[in-house]
Amino acid sequence: MYDYERLTDGKPRELHVDKSLDVITVPAKSVEDSVTSAEEIAGRSEKNKMNLLIACDYYRVWQLETDGYAAFEQDWPFLMMSIIDGGGLINGQRIKKGDHFILPNGFGKVELRGHMKIIASSVP
Repeated sequence: MYDYERLTDGKPRELHVDKSLDVITVPAKSVEDSVTSAEEIAGRSEKNKMNLLIACDYYRVWQLETDGYAAFEQDWPFLMMSIIDGGGLINGQRIKKGDHFILPNGFGKVELRGHMKIIASSVP
């Protein structure tokens, strides 16, 4: 374990080597046992709907593929949105592939128009 000599308030940080070793799996799981293909999950998804890709105690990730129009209420603590294909409008604002933005809690109704694929994430 190495902490790259980072400092906290100008002093070396306390290292927790024992705690670190407790949460490391050696040898690591194989790729087949630890990676799920998003393509397989997305292949079962519905258009114009937030389709859950993965969820755990710490975060949620969805894929949304719009085909003309989609709408939902933003009631998560936040939604981090990444446009990974296509483009259109969100509540009248133009968005396109490569754009990333956050929808804060309380944003209200989200209306998406166009043809695009979006990855969204939040915390529970």
